[in-house]
Amino acid sequence: MGEKDPAAIMAPYRWVELIEEALEAGASKVVCEGRASGDAGMYRPDGEARTGLIDEIVHRVDFHRLIFEAPQRHQQVWFIEHLGPDVNLGNIRPDDVIPLETLRLGLRADTLHLFHRRD
Repeated sequence: MGEKDPAAIMAPYRWVELIEEALEAGASKVVCEGRASGDAGMYRPDGEARTGLIDEIVHRVDFHRLIFEAPQRHQQVWFIEHLGPDVNLGNIRPDDVIPLETLRLGLRADTLHLFHRRD
C-alpha cells in the first residue's frame, strides 16, 4: 500500500482503508510502501518516517500483518525501537540482512539500549 511518488501524499485514513480491504480480500500480509530509496510512501523525501501515518496504521491494524519497507538503516532502527525486534521489514538489500539481524538482537550501538539497560 502507498505511493512510490515522493510528492504524492495519501491521508492516513486512506492507507488504513486500503490495508483493511487487502486483508479482508485474503492477503496474509500487506506491504507498506517506502520505495527502494526510502523516500516515499511512509517516509518524507528526506527519508524520515511519517510517524503520524505509521502510528495511525498500527493503531488500527495488527502490525504483525504488515511488512514495512525500510531500506535505510535509520528506518530499520526506528521500526525496531517503536514496534520491537520482531517487526516485519522489507526492501532490505541482501548485504544488509546480517547487519539488520544484529540490530534486532541489540548487538549494535543503535539498538543496544533496547536490550541492555543500565540501572
